[in-house]
Amino acid sequence: MAKEQYETLKEMGIEDVSEIEKFSSRIEGDMDILKIYFHRDPGDWFAKSKKFKFKRLYKKIRVNEGLVTYRETTESSPHFLRAMAELEQLIVQESTTRGRKELLLEEIDHLEKVVQRKITDLRRQIEEL
Repeated sequence: MAKEQYETLKEMGIEDVSEIEKFSSRIEGDMDILKIYFHRDPGDWFAKSKKFKFKRLYKKIRVNEGLVTYRETTESSPHFLRAMAELEQLIVQESTTRGRKELLLEEIDHLEKVVQRKITDLRRQIEEL
């Protein structure tokens, strides 16, 4: 994979894009949150990940040609959008080599493990009360 192809990710401190396993994004208030998960090394208990926060841009848009002429809204920053585009490109390349079904099954297995760990932790906390 050409490093020039993923300049935004490199600027974010990700040197080896082949280590990226998956990513997720969400909006919290006026921030876009991007979490990138990396492949787990044999013997590691937890997945390695990095979280990035991007401030959303405020802008006014014209609406309704009448009573209320402008409304304030937010949109994602260009840097966030470039990072997402590069990550989407990586995932498309990976999904062509692995079946979508296999990826979904892996996500379900991971989710089951996370939920089981959380339930165990909650039971431990209840016992301590």
